[in-house]
Amino acid sequence: MKHGVLQKIPTATLRQQTAVKIRDAILNGALRPGEKLVERELANQLGCSQATVREALIQLETEGFITKTPNSATFVTHFSRAGAMKSFALRRVLEGYAMEEAGRLATPDQIQALERRYLEMVESALRGDQALFVERDRGWHEAIWELSGNEYLIGALRRLILPQLAFSALRFREGHAPDLVADAKSHLPMLEAIKSKDPRLCHKALDDIIVGWESMWLNLGWVNGDAESAGNLPRPGEPAQIV
Repeated sequence: MKHGVLQKIPTATLRQQTAVKIRDAILNGALRPGEKLVERELANQLGCSQATVREALIQLETEGFITKTPNSATFVTHFSRAGAMKSFALRRVLEGYAMEEAGRLATPDQIQALERRYLEMVESALRGDQALFVERDRGWHEAIWELSGNEYLIGALRRLILPQLAFSALRFREGHAPDLVADAKSHLPMLEAIKSKDPRLCHKALDDIIVGWESMWLNLGWVNGDAESAGNLPRPGEPAQIV
């Protein structure tokens, strides 16, 4: 083999690949809400350096998937009852604005693409495929954010809402899933509002569906009290496991 034929993998690529693996582990439930993440343990499991893991965790922190405490300990994001309500309150404002902009700016072709995403989400729900449903639900919302054309808004929504979706995916995996078909079809008023091109209706459609999501989190017992979601956290000192 000639010297220099193969190029070194850029550090940024290694960081991104590591971040993807950890993010997927959170989304598929291998890493659970409130679970402590130890850089050394993750590096050993992923076969990379602690520096790469550290950079990946920084990226995931900006996306809202993990949080750091004042003593620098790192945990998978979890929600208390109070925290969930604060998160949904902010979501009303930010995603409501995204809905307004989507209704104002979306082209006929973009609306058709959004409708296809909606139908695909319903199809995954009818099949009872929870993992695919979560993936398509996430894709649906991200498509709406993209229609706003505002990269700052999109970044803020990713940090705010992706942890909510990740948390939902974990609860699904634990057997606390809602009626997936009803959940999927609850997105239809959002689609119809965007088709109407009326910003007021767009924001109202988002408000109405968030009321339902808040109630679902509470009625299914996903969040309890103002402390951690006890009962689903690992034992002290138990390392994270990426399966």
